[in-house]
Formats: sequence, structure tokens, C-alpha cells
Amino acid sequence: MYVDCRFDSSHSWYHGTLMVINIEDDKVIEMVTLTRKETGSSWRIETQALQQALSTLQEKGLNIMEVIHDDNAQVDAILSQHNILSQKDLWHKCKNVMGKFKELLQDKRRTPQDSTVEAATTIAQVAVFSIAQLKDYCRENNLQQTGSKLCLVQRVSVHLKLPEAGASTELQRQRPLRYPELATHDLAYKLKSWIYTCGKNAALRGDTTLELLTMDIHNATDHWAGDHSTCRNLPGVQKCIVENWFREHKRKYAPGGKTHKVVKEFLKKYITESKMKCYIKARENFISGTFHFVINKFATKRIHFDSSHTARLVCVAMDWNENIRRDVRAIYQRSSNDTAIRRRAKTNRTWQTGQVAGRGP
Repeated sequence: MYVDCRFDSSHSWYHGTLMVINIEDDKVIEMVTLTRKETGSSWRIETQALQQALSTLQEKGLNIMEVIHDDNAQVDAILSQHNILSQKDLWHKCKNVMGKFKELLQDKRRTPQDSTVEAATTIAQVAVFSIAQLKDYCRENNLQQTGSKLCLVQRVSVHLKLPEAGASTELQRQRPLRYPELATHDLAYKLKSWIYTCGKNAALRGDTTLELLTMDIHNATDHWAGDHSTCRNLPGVQKCIVENWFREHKRKYAPGGKTHKVVKEFLKKYITESKMKCYIKARENFISGTFHFVINKFATKRIHFDSSHTARLVCVAMDWNENIRRDVRAIYQRSSNDTAIRRRAKTNRTWQTGQVAGRGP
């Protein structure tokens, strides 16, 4: 079953609604709404609602075999206590890995502690300092201290008379890149697509071997370096486009170089058998997001209807279960006596007779 919690806000939420959707027919089978007053904390709403939903379903005699959810470690702990298979959303995994991979592009190194703002010679060096350090410099030199960090960087750069100090703020967003090859070929997005494709192919083959899945993903390091020796040993479905169609492939970085080693170490750290066991079936929880839009029809966010919230959620479940198998074309089908159709037909007749803008007889 699919499990997801919908909150009234993205930060310090007051109430949350956890919905449980059956995998076989995509119908809602349970909904639990809790408030911050009932749980004592906003962060406990989802876990306590999940425990309450599992207890209710098990009391009714429902045998729960698998639960698909977003990446939440607390939900994993609860499911392991009930001996339920935990599967996470594959898209969230790809997105999280892509975010971690993008951190390799930016140089996180800071200037030495003994360096000062006055010693900076470029805008990039000024941007390394914290907001507090920049405000201290502005205070000492009688400069305005308000504004964002970008404004402070530009103000300090102009005062120091640095080159390109008055240029666009895009220069202030620049950071020295540790591995320019990764940014040149947009390998962060390619890695996200690579993980998603490997997971989907493994699910289509019905292969639940974690070793093969991780090996397919780790093959990206040699593939981008121009080494297709592993690609040749894979079955036809798993082979890369170069091996299948014999196209020329331009390598993304030098084999055995610094970038190659960094990418390989990154995948060894974030793509392991223990971390991929929750994605072996390549499940996706997008249907829960679709259900959230239906909730907004009856109960908008940021508003908690104390007296009628439960009734509104019942209407949501009834609307969802009634129309889940409705043909999409039925939504846009217009009746023969529709007002817009009649107006359009009248306009066409008017143009044909020339009775528009004084063009009549």
C-alpha cells in the first residue's frame, strides 16, 4: 500500500493527514488526521498517524505485505517492528543523490582564519566570508549593514574597488569548481537518469539481486570515462547505447584521473546494497501526490476546520474512490447544449454573414 502524509505547511505544521492507498486498485482504505496538540510535536504527527493506521487495518484483519513511502527513516523503523516490507520512492532517491552529487561541484573550502576582508582581491574571495564578517567590515567602514549576503558582497566589493565590482550579481554567485568536468557535461542530471533507468530495468526483468543493481549503477563511472568493457559483458537490454548502436562516445573525463576516482568513491558511498534494498522494486509514490490535489478541493491548506475536517476528508475519499477509474476523456467531454459551443457557433455564423464591425449589408 502507498503511505504519505499531507501537512498544512512546509514548516511547523499544525495538522497532518496520513492516507493509506491500496496498491491493487489505488483506492483509499484508511485516513488518519492528527494535530500538534494531540501529538505534542509537529514531527510526531506522521509516525503516530502511521502507527494508528496500521493498528486499525490489522484489527480489521488486513494482511499488510508491503508499504511504499517517501524517504523517512522513522517510517522504516515502524515497519520493521511490524515485519512489513519497506519500499521507498525511487524518484526521491534519484533526487537526493543528485543533490549530493552537485555538492562535489562547489568548493566548500574556506579561507584561512587569519585572513581578513581587506585582503580579498576578487569578488569570489569576498563571497567566502560569512554575513557576520561582512557586517563587521561594513560597521567599521560606516557602510550600510542591511540586505542579503549578495548585497553585502557587492557593497564591500565596491568599497574595496575590486575589478567587476559593479557588475551583475551573477559574479557573486560563482564559486571555484573543484571538478569542472562534472559541471561541463551536467553529470549530476545524467546520474539521476542513470539510477532511475537501472532501477526500472531491474524491476522489469524481475531481478531482485542487489549486487547486480549496484553494479549497473557503479558502471556509470567507467562508462563516462570511455571504458565500455563492463558494458560489453552485460545482457543486451542492459547495454549502454554505445554498445547497442555502435555510436561514437565522447568520454566525460579522463580514465584514472582525479575526477574519475572521485565519482567512483561517491557511488561507493551513496549506492550500496544496504541503501538500495528499499528501491529494488523501483516503486513510485506519485499517486499520493495526486491525492493531495483532491484534498485541496475540499480542505485547503493553512486552514484547519475543527468541526468539519473529518467530514471533508470523508468526501475526499468518496470522490477519489468513485472516480479513480474514470476515463480521462470524460472530464473534458462537452455536452451538445454547452454554452461555449453555442456562442462559438453563433460567432461563426456572424462572420459568415459579414455582420461584424460594420461590415454588414
